[in-house]
Order: sequence, then structure tokens, then C-alpha cells
Amino acid sequence: MIFRDYASVFGKGNNYHYYIFSKGGFTEGLLQAQERGEVRLITLEDLYK
Repeated sequence: MIFRDYASVFGKGNNYHYYIFSKGGFTEGLLQAQERGEVRLITLEDLYK
């Protein structure tokens, strides 16, 4: 996943948690990545729960 490439600039750790925020929804690829546990998707509605 490309997120791992981006995260590598923030440090040398091996354990990263990926959160993506959107007020308009997510692509099918991101929804599948969430199902695999690779990323956590947060909607605007989630923020107000």
C-alpha cells in the first residue's frame, strides 16, 4: 500500500496506524483496505458520534 511509503518519512518505526478522514465517502479500494485491517476510515458523521 502506498501509505507505507508516505509513513516511512515520519520515523523508523515498524508499527503504523493509518486513518483517513473524508466528508464525501471512500473509494472501493479504500473500503477493501479497511476490511483487511490496513486502514481506518473516518467519516464526518463518525466524528460527531
